[in-house]
Amino acid sequence: MKRLLAASAFLAACGWLLLHAQLVRTGDARLWRYRNLGKALYENPTTQKEAVEQLRQALALAPNSAREQLNYGLALLRAGDLESGVAQLEKAQKTDPKLPHTWFNLGVTFQKQGEFDRAFAEFQQMVRLVPNEAVSHYHLGALHKLKGDMPAAIREFVTARDLNPRLAAPHFQLYGLFRQADRAQEAAAELRIFQDLKKQQEGAAVPEDMDWSWYAEIYDPVEGSPVTLSAAAYRDEKIADGYSGAAVLALDGVHPSLIAWSAQRVTLFRNGRTPVADSGLEDLRDVVSIAPGDFDNDGLPDLCVITSKAAVLYRNVNGKFKKHADLAFGSFRSAFWMDFDHDYDPDIFLLGDDSKLIRNNGEAGFSDETRRFPFVAGRAVSAQRIEVEPDTPGFDFVMSYDGHPPVLYRDKLGGEYNPVTPGPQGTPLPPAVPLAADFTGNGRPDRALISNNALTLKHDVTPNYGNWIEIALTGVKSAKLALDARIEVKAGTLYEMEIYRGVPMVFRLGDRAEVDTVRITWANGLIQNEMQQPVNGLIAIKEAPRLSGSCPMIFTWNGERFEFVTDVLGVAPLGASSGDGQYFPVDHDEYVSIAGESLKVRDGQYEVRVTEELREVSYLDQMKLIALDHPAALDIVTNEKFKSPPFPEFRLFGVDRRIYPVSAHDDQSNDVLAALRRRDHVYPGAFRRDHAGVAELHRLDLDFGAAAPENHAVLVLSGWVDWADGSTFLGAIQAHKDLTFPYLQVKDAAGNWKTVVEDMGIPSGKPKTMAVDLTGKFLSSSREVQIVTNLCVYWDEIFLVENDASPEVRMTTVPMTAADLHFRGFSKATIHPERKQPERFDYQNVSFTSMWNPTPGNYTRYGPVETLLAEADDRMVVMGSGDEVRLRFAAAQLPPVPSGWKRDFLLLVDGWAKDADANTAFSQTVLPLPFHAMKHYGEPAPLDLHESLTRPALRLIRPLTE
Repeated sequence: MKRLLAASAFLAACGWLLLHAQLVRTGDARLWRYRNLGKALYENPTTQKEAVEQLRQALALAPNSAREQLNYGLALLRAGDLESGVAQLEKAQKTDPKLPHTWFNLGVTFQKQGEFDRAFAEFQQMVRLVPNEAVSHYHLGALHKLKGDMPAAIREFVTARDLNPRLAAPHFQLYGLFRQADRAQEAAAELRIFQDLKKQQEGAAVPEDMDWSWYAEIYDPVEGSPVTLSAAAYRDEKIADGYSGAAVLALDGVHPSLIAWSAQRVTLFRNGRTPVADSGLEDLRDVVSIAPGDFDNDGLPDLCVITSKAAVLYRNVNGKFKKHADLAFGSFRSAFWMDFDHDYDPDIFLLGDDSKLIRNNGEAGFSDETRRFPFVAGRAVSAQRIEVEPDTPGFDFVMSYDGHPPVLYRDKLGGEYNPVTPGPQGTPLPPAVPLAADFTGNGRPDRALISNNALTLKHDVTPNYGNWIEIALTGVKSAKLALDARIEVKAGTLYEMEIYRGVPMVFRLGDRAEVDTVRITWANGLIQNEMQQPVNGLIAIKEAPRLSGSCPMIFTWNGERFEFVTDVLGVAPLGASSGDGQYFPVDHDEYVSIAGESLKVRDGQYEVRVTEELREVSYLDQMKLIALDHPAALDIVTNEKFKSPPFPEFRLFGVDRRIYPVSAHDDQSNDVLAALRRRDHVYPGAFRRDHAGVAELHRLDLDFGAAAPENHAVLVLSGWVDWADGSTFLGAIQAHKDLTFPYLQVKDAAGNWKTVVEDMGIPSGKPKTMAVDLTGKFLSSSREVQIVTNLCVYWDEIFLVENDASPEVRMTTVPMTAADLHFRGFSKATIHPERKQPERFDYQNVSFTSMWNPTPGNYTRYGPVETLLAEADDRMVVMGSGDEVRLRFAAAQLPPVPSGWKRDFLLLVDGWAKDADANTAFSQTVLPLPFHAMKHYGEPAPLDLHESLTRPALRLIRPLTE
């Protein structure tokens, strides 16, 4: 959709470029370096200010260049300096009034600021310069509508519609205007087209954004000639005779080797040349093909070996292969590794007359899931990943057949695929993957070739080869081999892109002395930029740590700054897969505790900010601030936690005297008492775990001595959870390794451990405090407690309270005076490299893009939203990545705090949050909307709930070449 828009605008821009006279000299390497670095930093969510500096230096080298003035102005806008950004764009406009970009971006900026007359003038000139730019006509229509000139509004919306019929927004506007004008038939036609377009756009990689056009981006036209690389020349080296096929793999995860096969033998050639005598494959015969892959995600390639009778899995054990499993018996041509169900372990497609899908179930082995895949009839011979839509989590691929056109299989997520019916010429095949790698370590990729049963290496001996860079990837949350990650390299005017195949890749650079940016798009869709890389060497890039969880964030004004309190709605993970085909039930309301020291009066108001920092959609139905007054000697703990039904009822616990354990040990006999006696971010964490949030089954043993003699006790625990996502749950279920939520045991009179709380719950945020009522739960005089789980739960402070009675409190609702929804950006996050600390967020340090684009769909329009948040009535605020709700509450209407008491707060949040995990229900669209009466997520919501969803998703990240 957006690409159609971009294409038409690009053609118009090309015409304009021919007339553009102020070209900057392309040979200036420093200028190009600043441009490329500025563009890379511009799209990196943590480097907006650095982008400003790089583009400022580009402008300093070419101060009269309208291009540099424009890009510097755009960087200032993105960094939040609106006044300077507008001034810079106006300067660029004076330098070259024919530059359309200035008129478009100033129009959008003025319109967002409510300066409608100035916006109107900008868009009028924009359409004079580029009369076929649909989005600008749309904006003119919206501005005419605000002025009350409905005929002119209709005229502009019609123009936008006719210029780009694939834009949904003009159809929706025309539907409303025609309906108001009693043009019912035309209104109905526009509504039908709008609904059809929105349905087609569901899950689109590039959602419709009516504030974007080609002219909204960093202006980066191709100038001058591309980098000229000398033609490649090769020297042949015959390696061996008697082979019919070969594959490249990095035996140790880094250094490339070759494996070659025939019906008579299989040989592993270290460094592509030296036969390995004891590879573990010497006895194999009748081999048809071999496909490397990493079934156990240890970063070492394993082998799926296809013989004339079966498919067999061989495991890489420290560089030597051992038979691991018989996958299937039958006649197959080849194997294709791919994580079809997005559970973080690759599955195997066996291709032939009777193709099969073999699912990887982790520790539980493999299972035949052929019935789940819509194989097209015919003899399948090979398959290859293909990127149909960038920025989506789907794993699409093309399958080739004998005597049948290739078939494109589109990933619908959740383990479902649709075969796309081929046209007359079939589905175009992606380019064949060459057998190439830097076997000799000289920065030149050698090519392997099988011809007339001879294995030959073609060594690159290109004269004047120039500079180069070799890149090796290691996934962390993605698979360690990083298969199918996309690598983009930009150095000056040079741009190259390759798909990573699990072996380090070489990029030729010509005379470029430095790489401006290396951009990695990992298989999970997240983007990572590595800037200013040296040449003529290997760089190893490890996937950067990412934010986890699925919750909006709460910040409060503490008298000096906005501080991070916690996240919210961890109790309501909408559509979160439990891994067994079901979804977690959700508890849609949560009371967030806010200490009085963290919420202070500012200009007569209490100010609370709710931000969406993650790759998710939040649905906020009600927000209420409650003043919680209580005796100063008493601390108050709520009953909030994440657990299975029945959900915790609203209840308060009073903490007057903390009784800490007299001893505390983990299941490795480590003394962890000191770590649990205060809230200091020191957590017992010796248990083994993976990066996905799954740990070994581990326990925490606590002894409270002689506490609670009357068997009245409440266990209070503070901590956090590194939460596993839906894809991890799916993988655990397939491995028959259920994720065990914490359960609590005590000792009976015989000294045996007995479970008395089967689901004690976990903290519903980062960090949070929860309570477990143990009154009557102790089965003997022992006050020993054991907590068992295999989730990554990190406890900070644990103590016992001997009083389970309701505390003396006074609760007063604080009136909401204002609530405003707007785009803010993303707080700077601090992420522990081993994920053994909760993420921390700095509200004061904000950037304007993220490592992902918001979920496609329509959101609540920006502006006042207090009426939507006043009651739990299903009329909600729907907010996406980078959005914020600013809340203000009237402090003056509260009664004074009684003598000897103190004031804390509770924030009631009613709503849901939905992340973008591939195994979350409807994760790639805003819709369907949740509502309180739904029996399960996915039921159609009442139609009137959609009325306020009029704002298309923003697009925060663009392709590197746009």
